Parts: sequence; structure tokens; C-alpha cells
Amino acid sequence: MSSFKSGLLWGAFFGGLAGLMNAPRPGKETREMLKDYITQTTDDVNDLRFKVDNLKVAIQRLQQESIKSSKIINEEIQTTLQHFNEETQPRIRRVMDKSDLLVKNLEKNSQI
Repeated sequence: MSSFKSGLLWGAFFGGLAGLMNAPRPGKETREMLKDYITQTTDDVNDLRFKVDNLKVAIQRLQQESIKSSKIINEEIQTTLQHFNEETQPRIRRVMDKSDLLVKNLEKNSQI
């Protein structure tokens, strides 16, 4: 049991016990109240534990799903980049060729 849960349980128990011990009631009534208080506190702690465990499971599922989604997105991005490179290489070569031709023409004209 985690220290938080343990502290919560013991704090509730001793707080309730102290409150009941200081109450001006007969012993039987105090024991009944104490029993009801302990039962309710135990139920509350168990409910809290159940909800925390469910939250942990939900977080783990979310992490697993996000990892799967990240892998799928990464693969799609890689594929898209590969297609982009394949489609743009001829254009880039043409632009580079024209740029080289322009530089040569400028050098030739500057020598004249």
C-alpha cells in the first residue's frame, strides 16, 4: 500500500476514533458508530484504490495507443518525404542546371 493510501486510512481511522472517544455517548452506541465509521472509511479507501487502479490502466492504454499512433504517423511522414524527394528531384536538377548556365553566362558576359 502506498504511503498516501496508508496515511489516508490511518488518519481517517484515528481522527474518527478520537472524535468518537470524546463524544458523550454510551459505549454500545459509540462502538456501533465506530464500526459504521470504519466500514464506511474502508469502503471509501477501497473505492479510491479501485479508481486509482483504473486510472493507471487507462493511462497505460493511452501511452500504448499514442506509441502506436506515433509510429504510424512517423511512417506516413517518411513515406510522404520520400515521395516528395522523388517528385522534386527532376525539378531541382533543372533549376540547378539553369542556375549553373546562368552563372556561366554571367561569367562569360563579365569577361567581355
